[in-house]
Amino acid sequence: MTPTISPALVSRIREEAGAFFRSARGSHDWDHTERVYRLCLRIGRKEKADLGVLELAALLHDIGREEEDRSHGTICHGRSGAALAKKILEGHGCDAATVAAVAHCIRTHRFRKGGAPRTLEARILFDADKLD
Repeated sequence: MTPTISPALVSRIREEAGAFFRSARGSHDWDHTERVYRLCLRIGRKEKADLGVLELAALLHDIGREEEDRSHGTICHGRSGAALAKKILEGHGCDAATVAAVAHCIRTHRFRKGGAPRTLEARILFDADKLD
């Protein structure tokens, strides 16, 4: 279990993540992120998951989408998003366990190539993203 994540941190991350979606297109806009966020919390409460990790992961899960689009799909937005999220979270002083947990969720939320979601929180993000 990671340390408690403050509502103030979640608010700052929400604001920072939102900036990545100012020119977002169609189905992967900020509204999608908000829906995934709500689904993650609903599922996470029932499954007794780490809601702090889920909140951060849901808000940041598609921040690499623009980079993937610019590369015409040669860059995986899960991988680039995990790297971006790591920098953002470290910049906000998040502990290493939280950063690693959130990055794993984001990196594996597509689960097409590479690693599968190994944690409860990563599996919840994967499911919530597909349900939206």
